[in-house]
Amino acid sequence: MKKLNDDALQELLSNNLSSNEDNLSVKEADNLLAYQNLFKILETEPAQGLSFSFASNVRRKLQGRLNRKSDMRFNMMAASIFILCLLLGYGLLQLISQTAADLVWSMVLEFKWLLLSLTCLFFGILLTDQQLTKREY
Repeated sequence: MKKLNDDALQELLSNNLSSNEDNLSVKEADNLLAYQNLFKILETEPAQGLSFSFASNVRRKLQGRLNRKSDMRFNMMAASIFILCLLLGYGLLQLISQTAADLVWSMVLEFKWLLLSLTCLFFGILLTDQQLTKREY
């Protein structure tokens, strides 16, 4: 009998024509038996092991860590730029007019809780926005 290729072996198994085993050579019979064992194993579900979504879960966790690092860097950079802009503005104001700088400083001290609350509100909204955009509904 001619040598069976993979397609012919698969066709034999799908048609349950294993009665022709007496016409097969030893190598072809071994291939047929290997295919039968393979199909039996593929039909059974895995008893234990990694879930099918393991790779996507790992990828999602790693991406979450990277996103948290990126968000932390962004928040630190935003706070640093905000503080540096305030200090630079006050320094330039002192160079231009000392009386105006003293007036601004007295206003800042008078309304310090309002300015602190507005600053915290701004960064709180920034953090909340980052958290809401990450959630999967």
